[in-house]
Amino acid sequence: MSHCRPLVASLIAVASAAAAVVALAAPAKMQAIVQSAGTGADVLQLLAVDTPKPGPNQVLIKVYAAGVNPVDWKRRPTTTTLASGSVLPPIPGYDVAGVIEEVGSGVTSWKAGDAVLSRVTGAFAQYAVVGAEELAAKPRHLTFEQTAAIPIAGVAGFAVTEAANIQPGQRVAIIGAAGGAGSTAVDAVHAKGGKVIASGHSSQQAWLKEQGIEEFVAYDKDNVAARIQGVDAVLNTVDGQADTALGYVKRGGYLASIAGVPGAGKCAAAGVTCVQIRGTVPNLTQGESLRAVAKLAESGKYTPRVTKTWPLAEAAAAQQFARSGDTMGKIVLVVDPARSKER
Repeated sequence: MSHCRPLVASLIAVASAAAAVVALAAPAKMQAIVQSAGTGADVLQLLAVDTPKPGPNQVLIKVYAAGVNPVDWKRRPTTTTLASGSVLPPIPGYDVAGVIEEVGSGVTSWKAGDAVLSRVTGAFAQYAVVGAEELAAKPRHLTFEQTAAIPIAGVAGFAVTEAANIQPGQRVAIIGAAGGAGSTAVDAVHAKGGKVIASGHSSQQAWLKEQGIEEFVAYDKDNVAARIQGVDAVLNTVDGQADTALGYVKRGGYLASIAGVPGAGKCAAAGVTCVQIRGTVPNLTQGESLRAVAKLAESGKYTPRVTKTWPLAEAAAAQQFARSGDTMGKIVLVVDPARSKER
C-alpha cells in the first residue's frame, strides 16, 4: 500500500497545480468603461463585458491604472476585433500600467507576472490586449499610477525634446509646460543640461517652480513674445500655438511640436528647423519610444507627475475635469485600488 503513496501525492500535486492555474486565469467578464455614442463625458458607462484574449505575439495585461489624455475624447473609440477573435466594445483610453496575466503563442520576451506599461486599445478596463513588441518594463521605483501616466504624454514630451537637438546650456521654451507632455519635457530638457523657460497660466507658476524650471512666463499676464526671444528651441504642446512660437526661436534653432507646425516656407524663412511629432520619437517605433522613456524614468531623470486620480467607475468625472483646461500634470484612473500604488 505504501508504494501507492508517491503516486497519490503526485496526483494531488498535479491537481493542486491545475487548480492554481484556474484560479489565476482571467475571468470571463470584466468591468470596462464603454462609450457607445457621442463624444461627451456623459456617455461613458461602466459595464460588464467579455474579457479579451491575447492572439499570437500578444499579451493580456491585468490593468492596475490607466492614464487620461485629450485623445480619449478627440478620437471616438470603435468596436475592435482582436487577432484572437475577441471583440472589444468601444472602450476609450490608451495608457495602461499593470501586470501580464497571460501570453499568446510566440511570446518569449515576456511572461505572466511581469510588471509593464503600454499604449493599448481600450485602456479603461480591467484587462487589455497589446502586442508584445509594444511593451516596456515598469520602472521599478514608480507606482503603477505614475507609470500609467507615461505612454502618450511621456513619449510626446520626450519626443519633442529629442527632436530639438538640445545641447547643455541652451535655453528652451516649453509651451504648455504644466501638462502631461510639457512636464515630461521639463525633465527631459534638464536631463540634457538645458534651461527651461516655461509658458503657462499664472496659476501654474508655483507648481512649475517646484519642478525646477529656470524661468516662467504667464500667458494670461505677460507679453509672451516680449519675454521669450531668441531661444535655442521651442517645444510646443498646445493647439494653435505653433505659428506664434516660431517667432520665439533664433535662426538655426528648432521648433518641435505635438500640435502642428508652421508651413515649410515659414520655417525656412525664419531659419528654423520645424519638426512635427506624430506619436513616436523620430526614427523609433512605438515600442522603442516607450522603452526609451521608461529608461529615462528608470534612471531617475524623469518622474511622471500624477496630480489627480479617480476610480474607474468615475471615468466621466475624470474626463470632464481633464477637459476643463489649464490642468497640471497627469490624471489617472485607478482600476485596481489594491495594487495601483505598489512599486
